[in-house]
Amino acid sequence: MAKDAGLNMMPSYLVEGEQTAHFLTERFDRRGGKKVHVQTLAAMQPSSDSYESLFDTACRIGILPAELKQLFLLTVMNVLGGNVDDHNKNFSFTMTEDGSWRLSPAYDITYVINRGGYLPNEEHCMFIRAKLSGFTRGDIIDFARDNGIRRPDAVIRDVASSLKDFRTVALKNGVAEEWIGRVESTIVEHLRAWGEWEEDGKRAPVIINGHEIKDIRLEETYKGNYHLYAVIDGCERKFVISKNKEEFSLIKKAGVSNITDEQLDMMACKYFKL
Repeated sequence: MAKDAGLNMMPSYLVEGEQTAHFLTERFDRRGGKKVHVQTLAAMQPSSDSYESLFDTACRIGILPAELKQLFLLTVMNVLGGNVDDHNKNFSFTMTEDGSWRLSPAYDITYVINRGGYLPNEEHCMFIRAKLSGFTRGDIIDFARDNGIRRPDAVIRDVASSLKDFRTVALKNGVAEEWIGRVESTIVEHLRAWGEWEEDGKRAPVIINGHEIKDIRLEETYKGNYHLYAVIDGCERKFVISKNKEEFSLIKKAGVSNITDEQLDMMACKYFKL
């Protein structure tokens, strides 16, 4: 996923645990059997707590413009992909034999479950324009302008295109379908907010058994259940799809964003007794 978007990641392999799955980046502090000098952002600037500080440090040590653009790509990937483990020890720079600094391969790009053990953590470790969450496309465009990054929209589109392939890449690498659904739902939510997810248009109300149904949707909750919402004959209704319901495993496997209109209609008929 990240490699397709242009990140200079090393080849990786999958290790799947009970709670999550990790792609391990090959060591980049060794080359030809020799140790490569590496410094993290935390070592260079211990108080660094923002992407502004990250870019300032990169510029001060002479990171080339092409690699600054690469660093911007990683910034966008972290935001849209939901990597909130982006603290100052997870950005590094390597030194060449002639003493020049280079941007290291990306590493520790993780999806963190925190809120109640079911929903993704939303707050990042480092600030962007004085915010830790809720970054808008405008925030990132302004950040790019402030740091001399040209054509940021093109970078955003490249990252978005890569992220849309997440399910294909995850399935190929054996990620559990439960996690594919969770991560994919987060990605789709972010892409929608930034206008990078093609919508079929707002669904028109439907008539089922004489009842008008509109605004039907699913949301995952803090406790791990799913809430089915719909406006039926002008009244908003809600039903909790808990773990003992037949549809729970379907939603968990497919992900909220992949449940079809037909499946939503069937759930509405069943649980709202239409």
